[in-house]
Amino acid sequence: MEAVSAVKMRKSEQVALRARPYALAAIEMLRGLSAKLDNDFYSLSPLLSAPADMPTCLVVVTSDKGLAGSFNTNVLRKALAFTKEHAGTEVIAVGKKGRDFLKRRGVKIVESFIGAGDFADLSETAPVADLIKKGFADKRWSAVHLLYTNFLSALKQEVVNRKVLPFDFESLNTIVSGITPTRGKYANMPEVLGKETDSESAYVFEPSPKEVLGELLPALLDIEIYHAVLEGNASEHSSRMIAMRNASDNAGELIDELTLQYNKARQAQITKELSEITAGAAALQD
Repeated sequence: MEAVSAVKMRKSEQVALRARPYALAAIEMLRGLSAKLDNDFYSLSPLLSAPADMPTCLVVVTSDKGLAGSFNTNVLRKALAFTKEHAGTEVIAVGKKGRDFLKRRGVKIVESFIGAGDFADLSETAPVADLIKKGFADKRWSAVHLLYTNFLSALKQEVVNRKVLPFDFESLNTIVSGITPTRGKYANMPEVLGKETDSESAYVFEPSPKEVLGELLPALLDIEIYHAVLEGNASEHSSRMIAMRNASDNAGELIDELTLQYNKARQAQITKELSEITAGAAALQD
């Protein structure tokens, strides 16, 4: 299982890393747009504003399978703390482990999605994004948070909680900084192709800002959900690889310990039998 998880981890890691530039480029574009449109920005799409008196939606990304060390435990501990802190939170569970854990503890599960492959495709995460977009456009939630495990390296993963809706300048900055890890092997990755650092970008909207954002915002949310599932997949396989390695090491130590005890018991039995034979021979000679 360790070898299988290592192979899957390398593949899912490559997929997650390849997706990062696209996610970052899309979010950077929207962040630039929000700065250009100023106050008019938040009136152009239902995904940009929400009522304040509605419950919060929490999207929890876990795995369908176990034997992954503390991968699911870390996510679910934070999910449970979030639901206690924000009364009335409604949860969308991505993964069987999260669905079962939260349901047993009385958390309201709006919908659950299971059965995503080890290397998720965009079509597999689209139903999750569609449900979020519909619920938020219908003013069902005041905010949508995404809770998942961010892949930093094969030995280190980090559970993150990010607000994805409504889109605002502060949350976009947080998402951008989160996609680019500051620690680990992949720190300061990825770089966005064509990103302008010294001059401000000029945006021309055709046919109108409302129609452009009507296409861009749903696509951006699709990318964010897809990115989170990819990061979760890479983290899951990494955690399972480490867990199986630790299990193998512990099993080896246990075997060595039991072998030593067996040899000691065997040697004691042989010594006892030799002592009895020697004693019996001495008694016959007398």
